[in-house]
Amino acid sequence: MAINRNLIIFAGLLASFTLTSFPANVAGEPPLLFTFGDSSYDVGNTKFFSSAFDPATTWPYGESIDSPSGRWSDGNIVPDFVGRLVGNQEPMPPVLDPKADLSRGASFAISGATVLGSPSDTMSFGQQITKCIELNKKWNDKERAEALYMINIGADDYLNFAKAHPNANPVEQVAFVASVLQKLGRDLMSLYKSGGARKFAVQNLGPLGCLPIVRQEFKTGESCLEMVNSMVKTHNERLSPVLFGLTVRYRSLRYSVFDFNGEILRRINEPSRHGYTDTTTSCCGTGSRNAYGCGYSNVHSKLCSYQKGFLFFDGRHNTEKTDKDIASLFYSGDKHVVSPVNIRDLVGKSVTYLPVQEL
Repeated sequence: MAINRNLIIFAGLLASFTLTSFPANVAGEPPLLFTFGDSSYDVGNTKFFSSAFDPATTWPYGESIDSPSGRWSDGNIVPDFVGRLVGNQEPMPPVLDPKADLSRGASFAISGATVLGSPSDTMSFGQQITKCIELNKKWNDKERAEALYMINIGADDYLNFAKAHPNANPVEQVAFVASVLQKLGRDLMSLYKSGGARKFAVQNLGPLGCLPIVRQEFKTGESCLEMVNSMVKTHNERLSPVLFGLTVRYRSLRYSVFDFNGEILRRINEPSRHGYTDTTTSCCGTGSRNAYGCGYSNVHSKLCSYQKGFLFFDGRHNTEKTDKDIASLFYSGDKHVVSPVNIRDLVGKSVTYLPVQEL
């Protein structure tokens, strides 16, 4: 009898642990996951968008998981890890894959994506949102309201600006940042009003001027490109107020902002503390920072022997180790790295679905 009682108690504890291990919506299921952004969040849309060569589909991309999948990394990326943490066992599919099962969400992110403009060789952030809205009927209102919407966008806007306007003065730089954020705010409003989104998890921009490809192309030596980092700093400082402003206008909107910039700088400045041997050079590529040509058969790129020792896999993308650490902090970090709440708290609390209410 005692044995049976102990088994019952153990089973109850196990069930309790299982139910509380992952945030669940009111139906008891993990939330749907939707991702938007550029190559850092791309899970394969690029290869379906164009017939042009996509290096992320070739070795050594996917080296750590033995399979190139269109991810710009040696393995899994931030949304893959977050998806598992919220309880989705299958990775989210690229929305452009005609065979994709979209029942648990989709990735709209694609390499080269920007906030501004309507490029022909990729999908802008606004175009990704339009695509999501077109597919709205695949999910009901409750599913879309309780879903998690992960966003990482803007890097290509600033990198493209720096290349096109290397001598831009501070006034021009700030004006450009303002235009990016204004359009970003409008796009997020559209995702809320027409897409039914209520929970945004937004990653701020990393120190783009410290990317190996930027150091290599702009020949900055041991320094970072200050112009780009200054614009990113202004962008990040104004990002949270943009999101907060949306919550004032739309009462049921909730958000998390992850300080990706701070976490990457900490790793660059203290590599050994975070388990790295190199935080300024790419694992895969060629050139002074080993930052160019990864995945191209006509480029004699080099591949490091131990990917986990590197912060960056190629000239601008993280290694799997880095993205796993970032995802963990985004999911359950404290207010020093993610605010006003982390993803665990964001998805763990149900949002009562309400029509849009403007103040």
